Amino acid sequence: MPALKWEDHLMVYEKWKSVHIPKPMASTCQWERSFIQEWDVDTPHIICLYHLGMHAQIPRVLAEQGLCFDILMDRHVFEQQQTQLIQLQTELNRNEREYRFLMSDDPQVLLKARTAIKKGKHLLVFADGNSGTTESLGKKLRIDFLDADIYVRKGIALLSWLLQVPVLPMTHTARDGRYRLSVGEEICIQHHELRDSYLYRCMQQLYDFLAIEIRDFPWKWECWSYLHEMNCYTIGHPPTTDITNQSADVGLIDIQLGGTKGVFCRKYFCYSRR
Repeated sequence: MPALKWEDHLMVYEKWKSVHIPKPMASTCQWERSFIQEWDVDTPHIICLYHLGMHAQIPRVLAEQGLCFDILMDRHVFEQQQTQLIQLQTELNRNEREYRFLMSDDPQVLLKARTAIKKGKHLLVFADGNSGTTESLGKKLRIDFLDADIYVRKGIALLSWLLQVPVLPMTHTARDGRYRLSVGEEICIQHHELRDSYLYRCMQQLYDFLAIEIRDFPWKWECWSYLHEMNCYTIGHPPTTDITNQSADVGLIDIQLGGTKGVFCRKYFCYSRR
């Protein structure tokens, strides 16, 4: 990701707010679906979506093209959007196919996912929400992301390994008032590949796909706050010179806590007395 001047952060944030205004799951937007005709839709996949603007409409677009799938998601997210999601499910089920929501914390989720795959259905999941059953760094995978390291949950890759199904990253692009579904390279288990090697490679490729989408347009990604909230990275201690430097560094913000003057360092998310 290109280095941003601190004074440019507000501009990025304002663009982020304009892009991620809440949108309905139903829309009159025009979608180009031609790639689906070229894709082997009969082979079950784990389809991974990303929070990049119009993502909430993609399940409906896929269903309208005849794809049948179950949606794997976090229970808390489901409860927050339950009204909209149940309405979506009701509308999708009208085409005589069954669309289900599978909760990631359900003890039977693996069995339900396996049943869906055996029926020839796909599994739909958001790859970048990083919510799930654990916050412990020790149970996450460390991967490269935008010239840094982050810790991500390995559930998608593990599900792919256990069910022996490929993973397909998917997003959308916009051009001339039309939206188009676009996919990345299919991620498949290689012959003789070890489990841990595949888990790492799968998650790395999923986030490489995301990095390409947002490297030059960071406001496109909705989930920046998740990196903080979901315990996705560690922050080192700042060099003393970064805090004590008296030069006009806009990365340092003068604040007062408990009557004592100090500075907040935005780079390292820490406070220090002057």
